[in-house]
Amino acid sequence: MAIIDLNTCRTTNTTGLNREYYFLQSLLTALGNISKILWPIEKRNDKRGNELRKALNVKDDSALKNRELRNLFEHFDERMDEWFEAADRRGFSDRNVSSMEGVIVPSVIERLRTFVPETWTLIFREKEFKLYPAIEAVNELYEAVQSKIGQPGKRIKRLPGEVAG
Repeated sequence: MAIIDLNTCRTTNTTGLNREYYFLQSLLTALGNISKILWPIEKRNDKRGNELRKALNVKDDSALKNRELRNLFEHFDERMDEWFEAADRRGFSDRNVSSMEGVIVPSVIERLRTFVPETWTLIFREKEFKLYPAIEAVNELYEAVQSKIGQPGKRIKRLPGEVAG
């Protein structure tokens, strides 16, 4: 649902930055929750995760395993502390929705969060995260679950303008 809503925002251009980042946050939270279900944190028994991954044919190199992007948003306060401690800070730009050429603040360290809708890329300062591999992994997981519950062939349709791989 977050993907559909985010795509609607970026194609209709009627809701503004706050809505797009609301849906990005929803998407990242959902991806993080899926990751935690399939790969429980270290202090927990991974039996559930192992069995689920095996039953749903989720490979260990799945894009869903990486929680770094979700953690950047979830622990944004910590990232702000790091930015605040940086010696050369003059200002910052945050919650941008554009190509990097459209971002006004020139220094990479001054750009906090930028969403590039043409490539479904989220950039946090100097780190780039492609969202499409995780979105595709969710689509594959959805199809595996549908098959397990007796509704094989129920597929998620690609969104208009959705960038492949």
